[in-house]
Amino acid sequence: MHDSRSPWRHSPRVPRPWRCLAGVASLTLATALPARAATITCPPAMVETPVVSSLLKGWEIDVRAGRRTLAGAAIHVSRGSERHGVAPDATSQSGRQEVAAWTVAPSEGEVFWVACSYGNTSALLLQRVPETARRCIATYEVGNAGRRLGVQSVECQ
Repeated sequence: MHDSRSPWRHSPRVPRPWRCLAGVASLTLATALPARAATITCPPAMVETPVVSSLLKGWEIDVRAGRRTLAGAAIHVSRGSERHGVAPDATSQSGRQEVAAWTVAPSEGEVFWVACSYGNTSALLLQRVPETARRCIATYEVGNAGRRLGVQSVECQ
């Protein structure tokens, strides 16, 4: 369908080769723009159903299943089957907020993760940091005694 308002469709004023170049230029500009920050939001709670895989004769199991609330977030790095936490490059505190920043520049085979931790469990929820991100910043709420009360946000850009 011909749209008479469009200067690019069958316009006698703009030669066909220039119309193609204009499309390529707009595509190049769109891909050259910086990637938007990825906000990774830890779920406020998770339900845990522990499983014990071995039972020793003469012992009974008392497993405490239940709802676990968000306690914090950190950055982990994995290489193959190994995964471990990474210390932040810098932290600062202002009032009732603490900010931690990590550089996430993966080397060959490394993957960075946001690790959400919960109270009364060692289980973590993990979400992969986008490959284009180079820095992650976590903002925590801090109590009167300077203790972290919870994570407010994690942004990776």
